[in-house]
Amino acid sequence: MAKILPNLPIDKLTKENDYIGILTKGDIIKNFFLTHKHDFNRVKFFALYGEWGSGKSTLMKYLEKELKDSFNTFFFEAWEYESDHNLPKSLLEFLHYKSDTKVDTFFKNGAKLLEGFARSITFKTPVFNINSDKIIQSVEENSFFELKQLFKEEFEAWERRNVKEENGDKKPEYNIVFIDDLDRCEPENVLNLLSAIKLFFTYGKKTIFLCGIDKKAVDEAVKTKYKDVVKANEYLEKVFDLSFSMPKENDISKLVKVYFNEEEYSDVNCKSIDLSNEIAVFLKALKFENPRRVKKILNKYSLIDSLKKQDNKTSDLPNIITENSGTLFETLLTLYLLILKEFESQIFDSFLDLIFKKQSIKIALENYFNKSSNSNEFFREYSKITGVIINAVDKDIINQKIPTFGFRDFATIFLPFNLNSITPNSLDNLDLFNTGVSIREKKIDFYFCDFFINDSRISNIINNDQNNFNHSLMDYKRMIEDLS
Repeated sequence: MAKILPNLPIDKLTKENDYIGILTKGDIIKNFFLTHKHDFNRVKFFALYGEWGSGKSTLMKYLEKELKDSFNTFFFEAWEYESDHNLPKSLLEFLHYKSDTKVDTFFKNGAKLLEGFARSITFKTPVFNINSDKIIQSVEENSFFELKQLFKEEFEAWERRNVKEENGDKKPEYNIVFIDDLDRCEPENVLNLLSAIKLFFTYGKKTIFLCGIDKKAVDEAVKTKYKDVVKANEYLEKVFDLSFSMPKENDISKLVKVYFNEEEYSDVNCKSIDLSNEIAVFLKALKFENPRRVKKILNKYSLIDSLKKQDNKTSDLPNIITENSGTLFETLLTLYLLILKEFESQIFDSFLDLIFKKQSIKIALENYFNKSSNSNEFFREYSKITGVIINAVDKDIINQKIPTFGFRDFATIFLPFNLNSITPNSLDNLDLFNTGVSIREKKIDFYFCDFFINDSRISNIINNDQNNFNHSLMDYKRMIEDLS
């Protein structure tokens, strides 16, 4: 294995390195821009929605490369300029610097306008308003109307110098500006840049913008600055003329296979295992499919794999499958704990806290029995579950080698903390568990428990591996802490 992938956008996307299947979406967007130029006098500001790490940057870099022959392309990575504290002005200077024809007067008046813009913008409706007095305080020699008009004239003049005239040369007919890395910027800077582009930069007749947007980041930005005055969705609807979205479900199988396709894997029982497929299925079951996060976890797993291969006899490393050793359960448990440690620290810290689990179960039972008002049954069920937990504590089960897991043991130890209510006997068998356990919000600990409880094949694998477990659950928690 021992392969590490950079946690960066792919500059040259091809079928071979399209690990998450975004080329199809890229070609759809590319064809839209190539075939709808007649609409660009009215429709100029486009969004590409996708959460952090979903591949927006890779897709936009692909579009930049594919559209170079038909557009003048500009790729503005906003985060690199955030230290300037005025992203609209930085964008203006970037376009000036990257233009084929450098004309000093291009951003002269625009810079004046944008210097006061960030302090002037306010929200009174789902759109923005400008306090022109604040701008004029910064540039007293011009009125706000004059500044806007001068900026419009300069921007259109800049366009004419960069695009093909009607009778003209071989230059592209339009400019396209890609705006990336907004998810990494401070909330106020995000709003200022988007607002400035909509209000000023779309004055032009030959320039369009495609902006990579994480809706969560914009939602946070709007809440931070404007509380409940404006809703993020309303803001985005007003700003962007048209939007595209990254694929909601990533097929991470190809990405996982990059790490595991160099060799065949066998477990400690010398049973051949398609480890790439097992891990892809597991990550999908956990709803852990963000490409950037998957790469981060598999990179960390690769380091453990390398250490394991250097000294396969070492006892202070997870018992992952490598070179005819290790078990599938411990391999998946290692990945799960790596994910918790990196992205769900609160769940990781409370992992194996059986006393806390006992309190969580008590509250969940109370929520159920408050509806049925059967206090005697509540105490019987609570005593039964509490007895299992006390027994586990007395046996110091979390510090012993991973035991043979009966259904009740596994369900009790790995039961999610985020319980809403739990019915009597819910931990007795699979049917009662699936119908009786109610979760307030399904998080990764729920999906982990659900995966192992409901997949009979996995349960059989655990039972087959039981004599080969090398570590306790607490050992695993300590090892992941040491390796993180």
